[in-house]
Amino acid sequence: MAVGTKSVWSSPAEPAQLRPFRFRGGTRGILLIHGFAGTPPEMRGMGQFLAARGYDVMGPLLAGHGLTPEAMATTRWPDWVRSAEDALAELARDCPDVFVGGQSLGGTLALHLAATHPEVRGIFTMGAMSSPVYFRDWRIRVIRGLKYVARWHVPGDDVDLGDPSAVRLLHSYARRPSVCIESLMRLLRVVDHELPRITAPALITHGRRDRTVDVANAPHIMDTIASTDKQLVWFERSGHAITVDLEHDALFTTVLDWLSTR
Repeated sequence: MAVGTKSVWSSPAEPAQLRPFRFRGGTRGILLIHGFAGTPPEMRGMGQFLAARGYDVMGPLLAGHGLTPEAMATTRWPDWVRSAEDALAELARDCPDVFVGGQSLGGTLALHLAATHPEVRGIFTMGAMSSPVYFRDWRIRVIRGLKYVARWHVPGDDVDLGDPSAVRLLHSYARRPSVCIESLMRLLRVVDHELPRITAPALITHGRRDRTVDVANAPHIMDTIASTDKQLVWFERSGHAITVDLEHDALFTTVLDWLSTR
């Protein structure tokens, strides 16, 4: 089934636009992971920026994503992890140093990779989820049973971007499988326990106006990981998807400066 207006949340996209990307600009590798129910285009601008400055950048497509909500419903968090691990292994074959960055779920997966793969040179997260504790919606607390009654979650029209027009750069499912939301909560419980195992250099970023992922996740990550080289940067005018929002240029420069000293 082709991806069209009924299968994406914002602007229509051709299937070709949603494919993984690889920009070969150097010998240091960067893995950029998109968010929950999202697609690689949300990371492409950052990827092109970093590749133009000497990095080999890969943006994978997580299992079940970029197709249909029904395809996503057949996957669970180990499948998303496997997609990230496969991409990490591919990039590591060409690059002696590999950094991992991610937005939202992508940031969560970056944390997981840092905790379980010592070859990861460093991580940078954007609006990452770190614990189910910070999800206040009552439906999350009853998701185990609710998923049988309400199979799909439809996000509201309230866009938390400082630049609402940037939504055209985000292609994510208009409805998300409840079984995948439950699986996401399972992943967050795993990652929350893994945080103290992370020792790699870490740059934690979050949009101060994020209404999708509680901003409390950022200091929780900062305080819990064992890294001695760690930094938390807030983007005051940005919502959840910092990579496309008002301050994306400042974000790109912040990440580049951080990478250049490690």
